[in-house]
Amino acid sequence: MRKSLFLMLILVISCGGGGGGSSQTPTIPTTNASPVINNAVSEIEIEEGMMNVLTIQASDPDGDSLRYMLSGEDPSYFNISGEGEITFRESSVYDQKNKYSIVVEVSDNQITASKSFVIYLLKVCTDSLLDFDVCFGDKNTSLDYDRQGDYPTWDDTDSDCQNNRHEVLIQEHINDDANHPLTFSSSDNCYVQSGKWYDPYDDAYYYLASEVQIDHVVALYEAHISGVWYFPDEKKRKFANSLENDDQLIAVGASSNQQKGASNPSQWMPSNSSYHCEYLRKWVGIKSFYRLNIDMTEKDSILESYNNSSCD
Repeated sequence: MRKSLFLMLILVISCGGGGGGSSQTPTIPTTNASPVINNAVSEIEIEEGMMNVLTIQASDPDGDSLRYMLSGEDPSYFNISGEGEITFRESSVYDQKNKYSIVVEVSDNQITASKSFVIYLLKVCTDSLLDFDVCFGDKNTSLDYDRQGDYPTWDDTDSDCQNNRHEVLIQEHINDDANHPLTFSSSDNCYVQSGKWYDPYDDAYYYLASEVQIDHVVALYEAHISGVWYFPDEKKRKFANSLENDDQLIAVGASSNQQKGASNPSQWMPSNSSYHCEYLRKWVGIKSFYRLNIDMTEKDSILESYNNSSCD
C-alpha cells in the first residue's frame, strides 16, 4: 500500500500537479525570414571612368541589420559599403575591360540572399559630327569576322513568335492601300507574307515580303571593324538583332541591299539622292548610339556628301 501511494505521489509531481504547482508554456522556436534584394535590373551600363556603379536596395522582413558582400567572377574590381553602394576601386578603362560579372550577397547573419549582376562599360566619345557625339578613330580590318557565329539573325526578342525580321516588316508596312494590306502566311500571324513597303534607297515600292530584305544601315561587318568586335558575345548578338535603335534596321529591296553590302558612305550612297541627307544623319546617329569608330576617310566623305546635298 505504501509503495502504491509513493508511486502516485511521483506521478503527480512529475505532471505538475500536487496543488499550487505552476505549469510552464513550451518555448516555440521563432522563424527567421531571408533578406530580400529589390533591384529589378541585373544588367548595368555605365560610362568608362565613372566610379559609382549602383546601390543595392535590400530589406529584411524581420528588421535585422544587413551585411553586404561581393563574390562571383570580378569582385576584386569593386568595393561595397555597409549601405550597399558599389563603386569601382580604380577608374575603369573601356579598352582594358568592358564587362564585369559579380554576385551581391546580403546577409542577416543567419540567411544570405544573393543576386547576380553584369556591368557593361561604355566607351566615351568626345568628338562631334553632324551634331552627334562620335568617336573618331581607326578601324581594325585585321580581325576575323564570323558572321554566323558572332552575329546570327533573326532572334524573336519578345518571344511572340514573330522574329525581328517580321517585326520590322510589320513596323514599316505602309497601311494606305486597300489593295495591299498586311497579310500573314499562317493563322498565328507569325510570318508576314505581303503588304506594302517603301525602299528609300531606290525610291521603289515592294509588295511581297519575299522581295524585301532587312538592311543593317551600319552593316554588320562595318560595325564589327568599327568596334563591335570588342563587344561581349551577348552584346554582339543583340546588336545584330536589336530593335532598340529605330534607324538601324530598315526594310529595303534585295537589289539595293546587295549593292550596298558592307559599304560605308565613302564607298556607297543610295541611288535616291533625295534620301542622302536622312541617310547620312541616320548613319552618324547609329555610330554615335553604339559608340563606333568613324575614320577620317569616312568622316570626310560624310561631310562632303552632306554639304553637296545642301542638308540643313
